Amino acid sequence: MIEADPDFTQVLTAISQRATENDIAAAWPQVDLDELAAIGAMRWAIGRAYGGDDLDALELHDRYELIASASLATALVLSQRDTAAGYLEASTNDDLKNDLLPKLARNELWTTIGISHLTTSTQSGTLIATPEAGGYVIDGTIPWATGGTQSQFVVAGAKTTGSEQLIFALPVDRPGVTRQQPIKLATLAAAPTGAILCQNVKIETALVIAGPAERALAKRTKSLPIGQVFAALGLTRTAMTLIAQIDLPSAAATLEALQRQFGELSESVRQANSIMIERHDLQTGPLLRSECNSLAIRAAHAAVTLYKGAGLRVDHPAQRLARECLFLLVWSSPMSVMDRNLELISETH
Repeated sequence: MIEADPDFTQVLTAISQRATENDIAAAWPQVDLDELAAIGAMRWAIGRAYGGDDLDALELHDRYELIASASLATALVLSQRDTAAGYLEASTNDDLKNDLLPKLARNELWTTIGISHLTTSTQSGTLIATPEAGGYVIDGTIPWATGGTQSQFVVAGAKTTGSEQLIFALPVDRPGVTRQQPIKLATLAAAPTGAILCQNVKIETALVIAGPAERALAKRTKSLPIGQVFAALGLTRTAMTLIAQIDLPSAAATLEALQRQFGELSESVRQANSIMIERHDLQTGPLLRSECNSLAIRAAHAAVTLYKGAGLRVDHPAQRLARECLFLLVWSSPMSVMDRNLELISETH
């Protein structure tokens, strides 16, 4: 089982203590991010050439899992920022990388991604890039941008008029860019997510990160085939911690069963990420993601059950955990993952 060093552990404890309050207040987790920055977290995902620590992808996601066990909202905010950095670092635009990546490593800028409309089959937004002399004109909507209201730029994705993908850095202060207020969601209020509207926004070629190309989104550093499972495993850790505090035989039996399943799935995930990269395996990912989702949901429901009425209070961590598990069912879920989620939900024994 992965472990944190003493400084990281201290920060995780503090983040966990603030998580429910931040959720209720819909408060941007600035203190969490400041404390993570103080132990070097803003350097983890960035290459050494740009002032980062250049952690390998698996170690980086292990740390996301631990942060998610303290606060899923904070883990999401940080991972979205790091994903944006990953697109930048994979770019061939050296001038843009040399400008932005050192600033991100020094925590002088904040960024996020706005690409979900290119990766989901049910598209709630469309962003079109029309070529013009010296760059592109961007029109349309980025429907989901976590932390967009806190960012100085967004790594955004658009379709060109030729239906190719274009990835670019979108400065949020450009004329024609409007950041809408965060959407009121059932969970993750401390990771504010909202739409960004673009109307006749000029983007010069100096801001292009990748493309235009058919699969520009595929070019990113620090990614894992099933990197999303860190959220489910982190939430399962939280549930087990809560259950361990209940002094009942049923709680002990439940905890033992969950710990066994968690250990088996964690090992499977670590092995699968390596195998999927080597063999280009596209079948294992949806199965494992759904298994991890199912474990987290069952663990959260077990925690609510054991805490009884207290688990229904909005200020109880078990209740926050139960709501956060809803995120697992919809986050970056292609049809293969959705179908397997539904199979597990509808199974009878």
